[in-house]
Amino acid sequence: MRVTPQRAHVWRVLLESGGHLSADGVWEEVKGVLPGLKLSTVYRALEALGEAGLVVDSRLPEGPRIFEAHPAAHPHLVCESCGSISHLEPEMDLRLLEALRASSTGFEVQELHVVARGTCAACAGQGESEAES
Repeated sequence: MRVTPQRAHVWRVLLESGGHLSADGVWEEVKGVLPGLKLSTVYRALEALGEAGLVVDSRLPEGPRIFEAHPAAHPHLVCESCGSISHLEPEMDLRLLEALRASSTGFEVQELHVVARGTCAACAGQGESEAES
């Protein structure tokens, strides 16, 4: 992959965020550093970084395509109250993949998109606090 200033800045934003960003979110962060940067350029940079195995994208239900600097397949935990997105512990990811491989008959998992919807601990705690008052 050819390194360009656009790709380098997109990669830096994803690494520094440590989280999940839409292409618009990446663009908002990068355009301050690279004036005149177009959203289409951000998409092309994200695609190139994905092909290089540096970025993974996910398509969560009822939301934008999100990108992160976390190349391994992994499930997402989405809070329906606050919208936060988190991951399982890495060993849980491995156990899930192992279970899929063990249960299939020759099916080779190349990509995994698992989304669990629920309530995060912080929001669940708020609900308990409100119920107690």
